Amino acid sequence: MMQRSYPSMCLDARKQFRRLPDFRRRLPTLLLYLALALTNSAHSVAASTGASDNPCGRIDPGYVLDDSLRGSFGSTQPVEACIDVLRAQNDGKRRLRIFVDGKHVLSNDDVAMGTEDGGMLGDPYQQLEISHGSLVVQNVGGGGPLRWSETWRLTTRNFQWIVAGWDEGGWDFHRAADGGGEFHQSVNALTGDVRDNYDPPGDDDAPTKRSSRRTCKLPPEWRSPAIARIAAIRDRSWHCDASFTKPIRGGK
Repeated sequence: MMQRSYPSMCLDARKQFRRLPDFRRRLPTLLLYLALALTNSAHSVAASTGASDNPCGRIDPGYVLDDSLRGSFGSTQPVEACIDVLRAQNDGKRRLRIFVDGKHVLSNDDVAMGTEDGGMLGDPYQQLEISHGSLVVQNVGGGGPLRWSETWRLTTRNFQWIVAGWDEGGWDFHRAADGGGEFHQSVNALTGDVRDNYDPPGDDDAPTKRSSRRTCKLPPEWRSPAIARIAAIRDRSWHCDASFTKPIRGGK
Protein backbone atom coordinates (compact mmCIF):
# COMPACT_ATOMS: atom_id res chain seq x y z
CA MET A 1 0.00 0.00 0.00
CA MET A 2 2.78 2.33 -0.99
CA GLN A 3 4.17 3.93 2.18
CA ARG A 4 3.06 3.81 5.80
CA SER A 5 1.70 7.32 6.14
CA TYR A 6 -1.25 8.03 8.42
CA PRO A 7 -3.84 6.17 6.30
CA SER A 8 -1.94 2.90 6.39
CA MET A 9 -1.62 3.22 10.16
CA CYS A 10 -5.22 4.36 10.18
CA LEU A 11 -6.17 1.15 8.42
CA ASP A 12 -4.13 -0.85 10.93
CA ALA A 13 -6.02 0.85 13.73
CA ARG A 14 -9.34 0.38 11.98
CA LYS A 15 -8.42 -3.22 11.31
CA GLN A 16 -8.95 -3.57 15.03
CA PHE A 17 -11.83 -1.08 14.76
CA ARG A 18 -10.37 0.74 17.67
CA ARG A 19 -10.23 -2.72 19.24
CA LEU A 20 -14.02 -2.87 18.99
CA PRO A 21 -16.33 -3.64 16.07
CA ASP A 22 -16.35 -0.14 14.62
CA PHE A 23 -17.70 -0.16 11.07
CA ARG A 24 -20.86 -1.54 9.43
CA ARG A 25 -21.59 -4.19 6.89
CA ARG A 26 -25.36 -4.13 6.61
CA LEU A 27 -25.11 -3.01 2.97
CA PRO A 28 -23.65 -5.18 0.23
CA THR A 29 -20.30 -4.10 -1.12
CA LEU A 30 -21.82 -2.86 -4.36
CA LEU A 31 -24.23 -0.58 -2.51
CA LEU A 32 -21.38 0.76 -0.38
CA TYR A 33 -19.40 1.78 -3.45
CA LEU A 34 -22.54 3.43 -4.81
CA ALA A 35 -23.07 5.29 -1.54
CA LEU A 36 -19.49 6.56 -1.54
CA ALA A 37 -19.83 7.65 -5.15
CA LEU A 38 -23.05 9.54 -4.37
CA THR A 39 -21.39 11.16 -1.33
CA ASN A 40 -18.46 12.34 -3.42
CA SER A 41 -20.83 13.67 -6.07
CA ALA A 42 -22.91 15.51 -3.47
CA HIS A 43 -19.80 17.10 -1.98
CA SER A 44 -18.67 18.27 -5.40
CA VAL A 45 -22.03 19.93 -6.07
CA ALA A 46 -22.26 21.50 -2.59
CA ALA A 47 -18.71 22.78 -2.77
CA SER A 48 -19.37 24.55 -6.05
CA THR A 49 -20.79 27.54 -4.15
CA GLY A 50 -17.85 29.74 -3.21
CA ALA A 51 -15.40 27.50 -5.06
CA SER A 52 -12.56 29.17 -6.91
CA ASP A 53 -9.74 28.22 -9.25
CA ASN A 54 -7.49 30.84 -7.68
CA PRO A 55 -5.32 30.42 -4.57
CA CYS A 56 -5.95 32.67 -1.58
CA GLY A 57 -2.36 33.85 -1.61
CA ARG A 58 1.06 33.05 -3.01
CA ILE A 59 1.41 29.27 -3.34
CA ASP A 60 3.99 27.82 -0.95
CA PRO A 61 7.19 26.54 -2.62
CA GLY A 62 6.96 22.88 -3.63
CA TYR A 63 3.14 22.88 -3.65
CA VAL A 64 0.36 23.17 -6.23
CA LEU A 65 -3.23 24.32 -5.74
CA ASP A 66 -5.79 21.56 -5.19
CA ASP A 67 -8.86 23.41 -3.93
CA SER A 68 -10.02 26.90 -2.95
CA LEU A 69 -13.19 28.60 -1.75
CA ARG A 70 -14.39 31.83 -0.21
CA GLY A 71 -17.26 32.36 2.19
CA SER A 72 -18.58 33.42 5.58
CA PHE A 73 -17.62 31.42 8.67
CA GLY A 74 -18.94 31.53 12.21
CA SER A 75 -22.43 32.35 13.47
CA THR A 76 -22.48 35.10 16.10
CA GLN A 77 -19.53 37.02 14.62
CA PRO A 78 -19.18 35.86 10.98
CA VAL A 79 -15.79 36.19 9.32
CA GLU A 80 -15.26 36.42 5.57
CA ALA A 81 -12.36 34.15 4.68
CA CYS A 82 -10.60 32.50 1.78
CA ILE A 83 -9.48 28.91 2.32
CA ASP A 84 -7.36 26.80 0.00
CA VAL A 85 -5.73 23.39 -0.01
CA LEU A 86 -2.28 22.86 -1.48
CA ARG A 87 -0.71 19.54 -2.49
CA ALA A 88 3.00 18.85 -2.17
CA GLN A 89 4.53 17.98 -5.53
CA ASN A 90 6.95 15.36 -4.20
CA ASP A 91 4.80 13.20 -1.90
CA GLY A 92 1.21 14.39 -2.33
CA LYS A 93 0.78 15.61 1.26
CA ARG A 94 -1.69 18.44 1.68
CA ARG A 95 -1.77 21.79 3.47
CA LEU A 96 -4.91 23.73 4.37
CA ARG A 97 -4.48 27.51 4.57
CA ILE A 98 -6.86 30.20 5.90
CA PHE A 99 -6.72 33.87 4.87
CA VAL A 100 -8.76 36.69 6.40
CA ASP A 101 -8.71 40.16 4.81
CA GLY A 102 -5.97 38.92 2.51
CA LYS A 103 -3.73 37.95 5.43
CA HIS A 104 -2.57 34.40 6.07
CA VAL A 105 -3.79 33.49 9.57
CA LEU A 106 -3.46 29.71 9.78
CA SER A 107 -1.96 26.63 8.10
CA ASN A 108 -2.56 22.97 8.95
CA ASP A 109 -0.89 19.91 7.43
CA ASP A 110 -3.11 17.29 9.10
CA VAL A 111 -6.78 17.85 8.31
CA ALA A 112 -6.67 17.24 4.51
CA MET A 113 -5.04 13.88 3.88
CA GLY A 114 -2.45 13.26 1.18
CA THR A 115 -2.93 11.45 -2.10
CA GLU A 116 -1.51 8.17 -0.76
CA ASP A 117 -3.46 8.17 2.49
CA GLY A 118 -6.66 6.49 1.33
CA GLY A 119 -5.40 2.92 1.13
CA MET A 120 -6.57 0.77 -1.77
CA LEU A 121 -9.39 3.20 -2.57
CA GLY A 122 -6.87 5.85 -3.61
CA ASP A 123 -6.84 9.58 -2.87
CA PRO A 124 -9.08 10.15 0.19
CA TYR A 125 -9.53 13.92 -0.08
CA GLN A 126 -12.99 15.31 -0.88
CA GLN A 127 -13.66 18.82 -2.14
CA LEU A 128 -14.08 21.60 0.45
CA GLU A 129 -17.60 22.57 1.46
CA ILE A 130 -19.24 25.27 3.57
CA SER A 131 -22.15 24.19 5.76
CA HIS A 132 -23.93 26.26 8.43
CA GLY A 133 -21.00 28.61 8.85
CA SER A 134 -18.40 25.85 9.11
CA LEU A 135 -15.76 24.61 6.71
CA VAL A 136 -16.25 20.89 6.03
CA VAL A 137 -13.20 18.76 5.22
CA GLN A 138 -13.77 15.08 4.48
CA ASN A 139 -11.47 12.13 3.84
CA VAL A 140 -12.62 8.63 2.82
CA GLY A 141 -10.68 5.43 2.20
CA GLY A 142 -10.19 1.77 2.99
CA GLY A 143 -9.00 -1.52 1.63
CA GLY A 144 -10.13 -5.13 1.51
CA PRO A 145 -13.25 -5.53 3.68
CA LEU A 146 -12.84 -2.17 5.41
CA ARG A 147 -14.11 1.30 4.54
CA TRP A 148 -13.68 4.43 6.64
CA SER A 149 -14.53 8.11 6.58
CA GLU A 150 -13.80 11.17 8.67
CA THR A 151 -15.40 14.60 8.51
CA TRP A 152 -14.07 17.75 10.17
CA ARG A 153 -16.08 20.92 10.79
CA LEU A 154 -13.95 24.03 11.30
CA THR A 155 -15.29 27.45 12.26
CA THR A 156 -14.55 30.64 14.19
CA ARG A 157 -15.54 31.60 17.71
CA ASN A 158 -14.38 34.83 19.35
CA PHE A 159 -12.28 35.36 16.22
CA GLN A 160 -10.33 32.15 16.85
CA TRP A 161 -10.37 29.23 14.38
CA ILE A 162 -11.45 26.03 16.12
CA VAL A 163 -12.72 22.51 15.49
CA ALA A 164 -16.51 22.68 15.87
CA GLY A 165 -16.89 18.92 15.58
CA TRP A 166 -15.90 15.74 13.84
CA ASP A 167 -17.43 12.47 12.62
CA GLU A 168 -15.77 9.09 12.23
CA GLY A 169 -17.38 6.12 10.59
CA GLY A 170 -16.84 3.07 8.52
CA TRP A 171 -17.83 -0.38 7.46
CA ASP A 172 -16.33 -3.82 8.13
CA PHE A 173 -17.64 -6.49 5.77
CA HIS A 174 -16.60 -9.41 7.97
CA ARG A 175 -19.24 -11.54 9.66
CA ALA A 176 -20.73 -10.16 12.86
CA ALA A 177 -18.91 -12.85 14.87
CA ASP A 178 -15.62 -11.52 13.48
CA GLY A 179 -16.32 -7.91 14.41
CA GLY A 180 -18.13 -6.81 11.28
CA GLY A 181 -20.68 -4.04 11.18
CA GLU A 182 -21.06 -0.29 10.82
CA PHE A 183 -19.84 2.34 13.30
CA HIS A 184 -20.38 6.04 13.55
CA GLN A 185 -19.14 8.50 16.15
CA SER A 186 -20.34 12.09 15.92
CA VAL A 187 -18.77 14.73 18.17
CA ASN A 188 -20.13 18.24 18.67
CA ALA A 189 -17.16 20.04 20.18
CA LEU A 190 -19.21 23.19 20.83
CA THR A 191 -21.83 21.54 23.05
CA GLY A 192 -19.71 18.55 24.12
CA ASP A 193 -22.32 16.02 22.92
CA VAL A 194 -20.96 12.71 21.59
CA ARG A 195 -23.03 10.05 19.80
CA ASP A 196 -21.58 6.57 19.36
CA ASN A 197 -23.62 4.20 17.15
CA TYR A 198 -23.11 0.62 16.03
CA ASP A 199 -25.19 -1.56 13.71
CA PRO A 200 -24.44 -5.23 12.97
CA PRO A 201 -24.18 -6.58 9.42
CA GLY A 202 -27.11 -8.31 7.78
CA ASP A 203 -25.77 -11.87 7.98
CA ASP A 204 -26.79 -15.02 9.82
CA ASP A 205 -24.83 -13.92 12.88
CA ALA A 206 -26.76 -10.67 13.20
CA PRO A 207 -28.94 -11.93 16.10
CA THR A 208 -25.74 -12.30 18.18
CA LYS A 209 -25.03 -8.58 17.75
CA ARG A 210 -27.49 -5.81 18.45
CA SER A 211 -27.51 -2.20 17.37
CA SER A 212 -26.34 0.20 20.04
CA ARG A 213 -26.86 3.93 20.56
CA ARG A 214 -24.67 5.48 23.22
CA THR A 215 -24.08 9.08 24.25
CA CYS A 216 -21.49 10.78 26.42
CA LYS A 217 -19.95 14.19 27.06
CA LEU A 218 -16.58 15.61 26.04
CA PRO A 219 -14.34 16.55 28.95
CA PRO A 220 -13.64 20.30 29.10
CA GLU A 221 -10.13 19.97 27.63
CA TRP A 222 -11.59 18.69 24.33
CA ARG A 223 -14.28 21.36 23.94
CA SER A 224 -13.79 23.68 20.95
CA PRO A 225 -10.18 22.55 20.41
CA ALA A 226 -7.74 24.51 18.27
CA ILE A 227 -7.28 23.26 14.70
CA ALA A 228 -3.66 22.47 15.62
CA ARG A 229 -5.00 19.57 17.77
CA ILE A 230 -6.49 17.63 14.85
CA ALA A 231 -3.65 15.09 14.78
CA ALA A 232 -4.18 14.40 18.50
CA ILE A 233 -7.95 14.09 18.01
CA ARG A 234 -7.47 11.63 15.16
CA ASP A 235 -5.28 9.43 17.35
CA ARG A 236 -7.88 8.99 20.10
CA SER A 237 -10.95 6.88 20.63
CA TRP A 238 -14.32 8.62 20.72
CA HIS A 239 -16.34 5.55 21.68
CA CYS A 240 -18.55 6.12 24.70
CA ASP A 241 -16.89 3.38 26.75
CA ALA A 242 -13.74 2.77 28.77
CA SER A 243 -11.56 3.75 25.78
CA PHE A 244 -13.11 7.24 25.53
CA THR A 245 -10.46 9.93 24.77
CA LYS A 246 -7.60 7.40 25.16
CA PRO A 247 -4.90 7.12 22.47
CA ILE A 248 -5.51 4.42 19.86
CA ARG A 249 -1.81 3.66 19.57
CA GLY A 250 0.53 3.29 22.51
CA GLY A 251 3.39 5.53 23.42
CA LYS A 252 1.42 8.74 23.96
